[in-house]
Amino acid sequence: MRRAFSIPAFVTALAMAAGAATAPPSAPSPAGPVIQDPAEYKAYMLALNTGDPAAKAGAMEAFVARFPGSIVKIDALEQAMAAYQQANNAAKLEAVARRILAIQPDAERPRAVVVALVRARATAASDPQASLALADQAAADALHGLAGLPAWLKADGVSDADAVRARDQMTAIFNGALGYRSLTHKDYVAAKSFYIAALKAEPDDLSNAYQLAIADLQSRPVDPAGFWWAARAYDLAGAGKNGAAQTGIAAFARPSYHNYHGGDDGWDQIVAGAATLAAPPVGFTVAPAPTPAEIAVKAVADNDPKTMSFSDWEFVLALRDASPANRGAADRVWAAIEALQANNVKLKLQVKVIAATTNGFDGTLTDENQKADHADLRVTLTTPSAKPLSPGALISVVGRLTGYTPQPFRFTFASGELTP
Repeated sequence: MRRAFSIPAFVTALAMAAGAATAPPSAPSPAGPVIQDPAEYKAYMLALNTGDPAAKAGAMEAFVARFPGSIVKIDALEQAMAAYQQANNAAKLEAVARRILAIQPDAERPRAVVVALVRARATAASDPQASLALADQAAADALHGLAGLPAWLKADGVSDADAVRARDQMTAIFNGALGYRSLTHKDYVAAKSFYIAALKAEPDDLSNAYQLAIADLQSRPVDPAGFWWAARAYDLAGAGKNGAAQTGIAAFARPSYHNYHGGDDGWDQIVAGAATLAAPPVGFTVAPAPTPAEIAVKAVADNDPKTMSFSDWEFVLALRDASPANRGAADRVWAAIEALQANNVKLKLQVKVIAATTNGFDGTLTDENQKADHADLRVTLTTPSAKPLSPGALISVVGRLTGYTPQPFRFTFASGELTP
């Protein structure tokens, strides 16, 4: 699912939290920085109290340029980061986050901002190679971020609840980026592991839920949990009033479900259930569509073979060797055919000639095979014809079905006599 680049919701929360954590250094405090220079203090406060977000961000950057050695340099850059987020300026937001990382390489929240923004660009990129390169870049930073997260400490002025929330957001961002990198490299096992960790920390993230669905459904064999995650992503898109995302998810998920399950039944129930749960319920699964061999066995179990069409007979008999159950079904069909020919009764068939000799010909019985010119009948004539029949001719022949070969399928028809 490609989407236009925008600032992800996680980045919004992290950037705003970083800015909110910075209190005006108006008085000496043993727990925080203190600005001693009145001119520096005045410049900082003017920037801090600027109302327009874009202007405030520019004022904070100007403050840092004017006072590069300020004790509140990082605080000012965090304020700029939050203001650029408010102004929806992703490029400037990322640039300021990178400035902070250049000064403090282990700063977790700016790194999470960078990772999320680079991953968003990777997701939105139309060039697969560009997307792959951006995904690798985001993942490298995400590994660094995950390694440092256990040692991360909340900033002064941040409540315990907000700190837990920020940690969860960063956990989700870093694991989500690693999941996306694994997905782009088609390492679906690793992708699923990272996405599950991300969604455990942040259950309502649309991108991670949808991309986990892709990893599950592109795995071989398919992991049916992917249908639940696709439904979850669809619900999250609906809750966020993102109609375009819902359309894209449905275009991928519903046909995938139909192909796997053999029908659309049950899909609406999965969508309804995923709206109220953060993860698939224990034991969740989707029954795969029956195989042709299973369909053949069921067809004979549910119907009298004598009433079945030639196409149905061929379908069942062709799958004779698929399993013991299929052999039993084929034996029932052949017994029904022989019963129809009891007491020397002969069958009259309408056949299209495919290839012929004077002693017989190969032809087609069913409409499908006639359209494809695929022979499914070998006829031996009782009396050789004066000259071979013309390919493509539609003729009537009377005789007996005496056997068949399953693969490639072909009936044998003996004692054939041409009739008007």
